[in-house]
Amino acid sequence: MDASAELVIAFDESAGQAPEGIAVDKTGNIFVSIAPLGQLWKIAPGSDTPEVFGTISGIDPSAGDLGMLGLATDAQGNVYAGVQSSNAAANGVWVFDRKSGAATRIEGSENVALANDLAFDKRGNLYITDSILGAIWRLPKRGTLAPWLTGDENLAGTGVLGLGVPVGANGIEFRQGTLYVANTEKGLVVTVPVGHDGEPGTSSILAAFPEVEVQPGVFLPSAADGLALDVFGNVYVAQINLSTIVKVTPDGNVDVVFSGDPLDWPSSIKFGTSGGNQQTLFGVNFSIGEGFGDVVPRVGPGLFAVDLDVPGMPLP
Repeated sequence: MDASAELVIAFDESAGQAPEGIAVDKTGNIFVSIAPLGQLWKIAPGSDTPEVFGTISGIDPSAGDLGMLGLATDAQGNVYAGVQSSNAAANGVWVFDRKSGAATRIEGSENVALANDLAFDKRGNLYITDSILGAIWRLPKRGTLAPWLTGDENLAGTGVLGLGVPVGANGIEFRQGTLYVANTEKGLVVTVPVGHDGEPGTSSILAAFPEVEVQPGVFLPSAADGLALDVFGNVYVAQINLSTIVKVTPDGNVDVVFSGDPLDWPSSIKFGTSGGNQQTLFGVNFSIGEGFGDVVPRVGPGLFAVDLDVPGMPLP
């Protein structure tokens, strides 16, 4: 483990500042979703002061809402966010205008059970993981949102985390005609070919992570959450419950990139895009270990950076 890491910005856990998703646009702006508050924060290049860029109202954590989760930016710099809420007016996938931050919900996305993460391909098609259904939805660049891949056991959750619903397909990235998808409860990285006709091919397991003993006789998966890709096709995985980031090579070998402080239940990771940050892997600490019985003192929620020796894959 040769990489170095630092906490860039600490957030206030007592104020509900729990970040789940992260995205970086082509000019180096970092966007972070503050899940329970339904807020999208923007951190300008060179700044260490987040600003509220947009908000989705109607999220109620006391009702079990997870709130604003995964993020992605399109070629123009607009920001897309998945929101899970029992409030039908809030649930779905929202687009924040790159200039004003004004939010518009994608038509039909209120039907996505748990929109957890998002990724664009080079043609501008948007893919959305639905963790509860263990599915992927697709929004064509010119078309309407619809389920794209359903009923795939490699993407289905198991319910082992005890959240009351299965948590399967989660982090998602696209590279050279292939989607890379994390399955949280099965501890998998799955590849799904995208055909020239836009239809899904047969999924395959690229990597399967071993279970870990969290208490004597109690085993849980090495829960795979957010993903990022470098220029060589290596997949970086945030193993949220291990406070660890691993690298999966194209042939399926797994190496630990960084583990422990300042990582605190990291949920999402993305490479920097400009200003000398192309070899920096940024991520957010969701810092939810207490709810899962993690008694190890950690640093709390915030934005961290891991310095690597390889640049991230350029945005579509």
